Amino acid sequence: MTETNGVEASVATNGTAPEKTCSSGMKVSKEVEDLLLWEDPVKSGGILGGATMAYILFHCSGYSALYILFNVMLVGVVGTFVWSIVAQLLGKPEFPIPEPKPEAIDKAFACASEHGKAYTNKAVGVFYRIAKGHEPALSLKAGFALYVAAKITSLFSLWTLAYIACVGAFAGPKVYTMYKEDIDMYVGIAKTKVDEVVAQAKDFVNEKVLSKIKPPAKKTE
Repeated sequence: MTETNGVEASVATNGTAPEKTCSSGMKVSKEVEDLLLWEDPVKSGGILGGATMAYILFHCSGYSALYILFNVMLVGVVGTFVWSIVAQLLGKPEFPIPEPKPEAIDKAFACASEHGKAYTNKAVGVFYRIAKGHEPALSLKAGFALYVAAKITSLFSLWTLAYIACVGAFAGPKVYTMYKEDIDMYVGIAKTKVDEVVAQAKDFVNEKVLSKIKPPAKKTE
């Protein structure tokens, strides 16, 4: 009997599922998935519409992001304080705020720390290789990525990029579920063409550029 079957047998015997640990895979909760797939059009449309209105107001206001953020927080603090006073005077329920759960916060921070350490170690390793300059291909890739990032950020502000990402998150999954077969077909064709172009570009760079660059020899003790 394999290890997997042993786990399944244990679950069947005890009637309970094994405790879930911090997974490295990126998972989306059912509520978020329903929002992005427009299972409740009113709720999804309301959130997207609210984001659109906030983005338009931010653009038209002329104020900085921090100014708007601090003023919204100020309104929230004053609003909850006034709500609490009025609720006590009229005998109404307090503002419905979920109570914090320390165990859930500890688990979230543990997962974030675990993932962050792995990604940080990987990023530091790549940065070290780039800084050493012993790998021309890696240096060219890093330079091209930074050039593209600089061009994109020169065209759009941070808030515009965030709004584009928000619209893409609400539009992309729904469109994909509606036209999955057609999208997969065209993506496959595009991927094949891109792979051909990338292979040709790599051959050209290796032959014309990298072959003529001699990295410094590593020192031996």
